[in-house]
Amino acid sequence: MLSLTTNKKSMMKKLLRLGLLAGFVLAVFACNNDDDDAGIQIRDRDEVDLEDQAALLDYLQTHYYNEDDFVASPTNDVDIILREIDDPTTQTPLINQVETRTIEREGVNYTYYLLKLREGNPSDPQITYADSALVSYEGRLLDNTLFDAAQNPIWFDLPRSIEGFARAAQEFKGSQSVTANPDGTITFDGSGIGAVFMPSGIAYFNSSPTGIPAYSPLLFTFKVHAVKINDHDNDGILSRYEDPNNDELITTTNDDTDSDRIANFEDRDDDGDGVGTIFENPDPNGDGNPDDAEDLDGDGIPGYLDADEVNIDLDGDGIQNRFENPDPDGNFLPGDAVDTDGDGVPDYLDPDDDGDGIPTSQENADPDGNTNPDDARDSDGDGIPDYLDADS
Repeated sequence: MLSLTTNKKSMMKKLLRLGLLAGFVLAVFACNNDDDDAGIQIRDRDEVDLEDQAALLDYLQTHYYNEDDFVASPTNDVDIILREIDDPTTQTPLINQVETRTIEREGVNYTYYLLKLREGNPSDPQITYADSALVSYEGRLLDNTLFDAAQNPIWFDLPRSIEGFARAAQEFKGSQSVTANPDGTITFDGSGIGAVFMPSGIAYFNSSPTGIPAYSPLLFTFKVHAVKINDHDNDGILSRYEDPNNDELITTTNDDTDSDRIANFEDRDDDGDGVGTIFENPDPNGDGNPDDAEDLDGDGIPGYLDADEVNIDLDGDGIQNRFENPDPDGNFLPGDAVDTDGDGVPDYLDPDDDGDGIPTSQENADPDGNTNPDDARDSDGDGIPDYLDADS
């Protein structure tokens, strides 16, 4: 068996590649639960939730899971099987084993129920609503009708999943061991294993994906095999921190600082000032959390969210980042940043751009002091300013 501590990295890379190809083909999870299906009456949310809660509680009081199988196999991945109680003396109803969670959405406090059987690998990071999980699962109506399933694990981007499922998955971690079998299949053990029982208000509500009637409370049994912390736009800020209004719904227009119809978690220029977020010193200590973001004008708005603040100078050489060619192809990422002296440090991070041993700040790069080197000194008249000319 491949230990996560020795072979997890290579295995997870394979899983990530496979998952990215297949992980988002499942339209049922990608559906927005607020999309209105033509011809389906939009009902009062409170009224629907009362009905859903009655149905969920009835299910939880009359069903149990295969607890004996989990006791017999304490480390192996075991499938959850839910059955109707026929012997109350030996079968414990789910209502006595689930944990209750509540979340407010659309003015309604939605209660959902979580069966946590195994947390998963304790060394895995704790994911959030903004991250991804590699899962296998079954989705059913409360009458046990199977509407979807994936025995082979699929990567789910949780902010694009139905909220009830995303909320449940984020409380689990990945497998403790992964085995690559001779036939090319993969076996997981020690995975996070659980089930969630949710009202329609945090599922599909009045939408009706294939096999799911409108206003249906749902249940999912699932295993979490791996987790991934996301920075969707690669701007140096983890997606969990790109939620300005703190409602934990990062895909909404409420989290679009520059109103360009691109939510911050996918926007490489959050404030729309033409300077990529990654070039505006959003995270000086590099932990993915912008709580230490630079705010040069002291107005309480960090530079990466302040369209009036573009004078970031990361290397302290007196020239603003935007004038040091950090992003020639204009994709707001520094992969092609200019590195004049070829020392592996791009100019916008290099205090000696030409590598001549004289700091840029001492080569008269900005005589008028406006941090724009358009008036930089060119001593030998070769068309290359001194601060970029190793021969000057």
